[in-house]
Amino acid sequence: MRVCIVTPYDLSHEGGVNSHARSLARELRAAGHDVRLVGPVSGATPEGCEGLSGVVPVRANGSVARIGLLVSPARTRALLEDGGFDLVHVHEPIVPGPGRHALRFARCPVVATFHASAEQELRVQRALRTVASAGLSRIDLGIAVSRAAKKFARAIYRGRTAIVPNGVDLSRFAFEQVGAPEPRPPVSPARPLRVLFVGRFGEPRKGFSALLDAVALLRGQGRPVEVDVAGDGAPDRFLRRADRLGARFLGRVSDARLAETYRRADVFCAPSLGGESFGMVLVEAMAAGCPVVASDLPGYAEAARGAALLVPRGDPGALAVGLWRAGLDPEMRARLVLRGKARADALCWTRVARRVLHVYEAALRAAPGEAPAGELAL
Repeated sequence: MRVCIVTPYDLSHEGGVNSHARSLARELRAAGHDVRLVGPVSGATPEGCEGLSGVVPVRANGSVARIGLLVSPARTRALLEDGGFDLVHVHEPIVPGPGRHALRFARCPVVATFHASAEQELRVQRALRTVASAGLSRIDLGIAVSRAAKKFARAIYRGRTAIVPNGVDLSRFAFEQVGAPEPRPPVSPARPLRVLFVGRFGEPRKGFSALLDAVALLRGQGRPVEVDVAGDGAPDRFLRRADRLGARFLGRVSDARLAETYRRADVFCAPSLGGESFGMVLVEAMAAGCPVVASDLPGYAEAARGAALLVPRGDPGALAVGLWRAGLDPEMRARLVLRGKARADALCWTRVARRVLHVYEAALRAAPGEAPAGELAL
């Protein structure tokens, strides 16, 4: 099968949707399919991708999205017409840019994946989504990465939609691949509890301030704890508190170092306040054998399926208790590690890609534009 995967986000920068698209493309190629991954770029084009110029940073959902707002429609059209594709797979089809162009110009079946989620929408967001819904009739079959993402998409897309979650690359993160976790010496002033945060810590919705508040509570009780922070952002605004609370900013780390960082942590913490449709970092930590403490968001609950300790969002006291329990209670640690490994195994990319292929095959069987409304059973 010859497939064109289109992402609206800057391929020169890391992000959940782009990571998903690259991993899916890799698995499909490994299965013998001819795949081109297309998206906007502002710098170097990653290996295995095809870049289009025209990136613009736009604030959305408590974050800054680098989208291909100025990508030429003619360039996207020429790429589709010259590619001879059997199917086009558009990620985040309501985002302006090459994905929207693909909906307009594709002359083959179109599958679209909805990633976004939000508990509440601003009026301007609803207006933009209503405008964007005009082109979604071109989609033959939809995919949502979680029930939360599907609910969010339902306001503008009523076509058949399968829930296919994000996948995890076990070859990168599973501790069987990088070595079983070493026995940890007891927590003490000489060996503090090591908590790991991964993500864009400067975005308020990621909840990093709540994590620092929780660490302050623990240290105020005489409990030794430190935080490693991996991800993009400007640490300057946090430096005074970070120095006092034992937080270290690692910056963006390589794939190999990220896996090692998960493995060496005592606890992984995802304290987001909202806007998370799934939470891939939770599953990566689980694959690496690291116990997870996360906010009780619907997307996180769906990602974890009982394999993480969930606490009320934005509650530093509850977060502090959860981190200490997950870090020091041997029975809880063992339970979280065991359940986490099983959950990560269920979400390995080979299995997830197989489910996506089922959607592709269903789209190819359906006449363009004539897929009946309703749910898609997989």
